[in-house]
Amino acid sequence: MSKPPVKRAPGFLGDETIPASLEKESVRCCVCGSEASEPVAIGYDYEYRTSRDEWTYVRCTGCELVYLNPRPAVSELRRIYPSNYYSFDEGQRSNPLVSFFRRRLEALKAQVFGKLLGAGPKRILDVGCGDGRLLEVLRDFGPSEWELHGIDIDEAAVERAKARGIHAEFARLEDFDPGEERFDMVVQFQVIEHVSAPDEMARKVRELLVPGGLFVIETPDVAGWDEALYRDGLWGGYHIPRHWTLFTPETLGQLLGKAGFEIVRAEPLISTSFWINSFYNQALVSGKSQRWLGFLHYQNPLLLAPLILLDKLRMLFGARTSNQRLVARRVD
Repeated sequence: MSKPPVKRAPGFLGDETIPASLEKESVRCCVCGSEASEPVAIGYDYEYRTSRDEWTYVRCTGCELVYLNPRPAVSELRRIYPSNYYSFDEGQRSNPLVSFFRRRLEALKAQVFGKLLGAGPKRILDVGCGDGRLLEVLRDFGPSEWELHGIDIDEAAVERAKARGIHAEFARLEDFDPGEERFDMVVQFQVIEHVSAPDEMARKVRELLVPGGLFVIETPDVAGWDEALYRDGLWGGYHIPRHWTLFTPETLGQLLGKAGFEIVRAEPLISTSFWINSFYNQALVSGKSQRWLGFLHYQNPLLLAPLILLDKLRMLFGARTSNQRLVARRVD
């Protein structure tokens, strides 16, 4: 099958100050190991313009996992995650009004986790904790007996987490060693789609959990409505070329099952940023003004309110969104 066409290439491809290409590596499906796949979308780095490369997402013909292939080599990570990457300093640049309401929404996660974990002291690890925003929410709205820990590969973000009073550590998951201690819950929000080996990561998480411990993942759902609308490569959830693996509940369930987990709960989540980034990408390739592009910011309250309502209505009627949460239990 030939590549699906992109409707229009972005204008920045003519900017010779942007690197023409990045070093790449070819990979196989991390769920079933197959190398057989078909292209489903192509696009460019619309957000950070780290290269002028054209990137292709493929779907495994064995298990239907969607992944970037070829993808940037690990040696290019510093380039594709520049110093102004949004998650490195989001807390410092966040809209105060948006931050207020997001904190109230995230407080609901403390209730969800409390029901999943039950009463009593519990140890929770946030993998990819960033500046500690989620852990701060769990500390402020969850039971006082919870023991909260976080790790992240961005040293500056870890220092900001520590300044918030969060027990955070600068470490890669692969190298993280808590000694004899194990965790009742490991959470990983918007991380698994970025890692080079999700299967190995899941096995490492299992080692960190107590028997029966819970692994909570939030990650894009590649089978949402807006992905179908923007499958020409402009869907914000592709986050080209930083999202390397994109799951559905079925493919993520397969991956976790092979790593020694059983699925406890799967549910859609509100996903405003992918909608807005899709609008931005479309405006960019259509040659819209910088003023218009600036309006299409993922923290713009004028866009967030109607999109939250849209996703809530979709969820009410049982439709998928472009974000999902899976809760899995370690099986022994």
